Amino acid sequence: MNETINKTRSRAKLLILATIGFGPLLAAYAIFFYFPYLLPSTTTNNGELIDPPIVLNEVNDFAALNGLWSLMLLEAECGADCTELSYLATQVVKGLGKDSDRVRKVLLLDNTVPSIKVDKDFSNEFKSLKLQNTRYLFQISNGRPGLFLKDPNGNVILFYPLDKAGKPMLKDLKHLLKLSNIG
Repeated sequence: MNETINKTRSRAKLLILATIGFGPLLAAYAIFFYFPYLLPSTTTNNGELIDPPIVLNEVNDFAALNGLWSLMLLEAECGADCTELSYLATQVVKGLGKDSDRVRKVLLLDNTVPSIKVDKDFSNEFKSLKLQNTRYLFQISNGRPGLFLKDPNGNVILFYPLDKAGKPMLKDLKHLLKLSNIG
């Protein structure tokens, strides 16, 4: 009789331990696959997330961009807003403080679009790179002037239209640089 009670207690303890160990795993699985509406749908980024990210490997001087975060400006898209976007990009990089050397400002030139004249101050602040195919970047920006954010691995991950460039972009960059060990 005593042995039966001990076996029952041992099985109950084993069942409790298994429930403690595997219960959260099974609950997470069930929520993720069977109740996805319970998952949070908001994000903390201020820019527009590019999903899937665009890989920039066709830049003629890709080594210059490799390993650094980059704020990229499409020359053909900005038009009259180029000056304001360049100013905002410069202020954001300065606002990063000690992390400002981890971010580079890049002016992307499209080989298929005639180049506009860029003043010397603007070209000194930005590194100019020619891109063979900007079709995907044009689709994302949809004619709106803005800045793209590229991670150190060469993925364009965020787009900031003119109204989100500035403090919201600075907030995102500070957060990304804090969490990132690369670049």
